[in-house]
Amino acid sequence: MEMDQTFWDGSFKEGPEGVHVLDFVIGDEIEHLEPGRALDLGCGAGSNAIMLAGQGWTVTGVDWSEEAVRLATEAAAAKGIDARFMVGDVTTWEPPEQYDLVISTYALPAGDDARTAIRTARSALAEGGTLLVVEWDVSMREVWEFFEEGDFLPLQEMTEILSDLTIEKAEVRRISEMFSDPEDMRYEFGREANIAVMRARKV
Repeated sequence: MEMDQTFWDGSFKEGPEGVHVLDFVIGDEIEHLEPGRALDLGCGAGSNAIMLAGQGWTVTGVDWSEEAVRLATEAAAAKGIDARFMVGDVTTWEPPEQYDLVISTYALPAGDDARTAIRTARSALAEGGTLLVVEWDVSMREVWEFFEEGDFLPLQEMTEILSDLTIEKAEVRRISEMFSDPEDMRYEFGREANIAVMRARKV
């Protein structure tokens, strides 16, 4: 399935609720961290970035969809949240500074681009910083008929790419109520989903 910049711009214009994914992970995984500088790679319409900013983080969100960045900027302004959003391709974008927290949630591109995006995330980490990646597990390709082999990066490959970091967590979780909106095209395949969660720290 070709999910390029044009695809995502169109998806966010048609209705961001159709591509939004509820967060079942971030809050618990970062609750022990002291707020600092955070980067959301593939921020989409900004829900996670806005959540982090509301907890005291200084947040930058990057997405290659101009429409997503527009929606994120408007949503932050409407809530009175100070967060910065910019258009950028995570496979070529170079972090202008180092961050204490870098997150990527359901935002990795397919194939080799996913590996490049992971390396971009790693390069953005400050000393002592935490990287949190949440993605669809490769098993979901068997559930969703519209994805192809290589569209999802295996969890083991993520950890191999980040072997110079301290891997604190690398696991697959089954979320029983991932999809509850019948309007979501993924809902017709079931409410459950398997997700891969990887948390690493730069020491």
